[in-house]
Amino acid sequence: MEEKRGGYRFEYASSGRSKCKGPKPCSGTLINKGELRFGTLVDMRGMTSFTWRHWGCVTPKIIANVKKSFEDASELDGYEALTPEDQARVVKAYQEGHVAEEDIPESARKPAGEEGEEK
Repeated sequence: MEEKRGGYRFEYASSGRSKCKGPKPCSGTLINKGELRFGTLVDMRGMTSFTWRHWGCVTPKIIANVKKSFEDASELDGYEALTPEDQARVVKAYQEGHVAEEDIPESARKPAGEEGEEK
């Protein structure tokens, strides 16, 4: 199988050890085994690895940046290994420019009273 390049990847978490690098308040929470996650390739002192975030913690800015390199979501590494349902969620988010509200994990939702801070 040909591995796609570009620094982004979809996959289901193989363990429950990776932590979400998404925005607060979710940042640092565990990504459970089997959950759909999105990886960004980073280079730290010559070593490359992925930083992960819950699929629901992918921001509109990240989607916009990915779209600069990839015209279609199906071009991203790991896309073909996703279930048809998850492929549809990814394509929809790609077209709309943001992840669907129902895909955002509870750990990423701001507590009541903090809503509306972002304008």
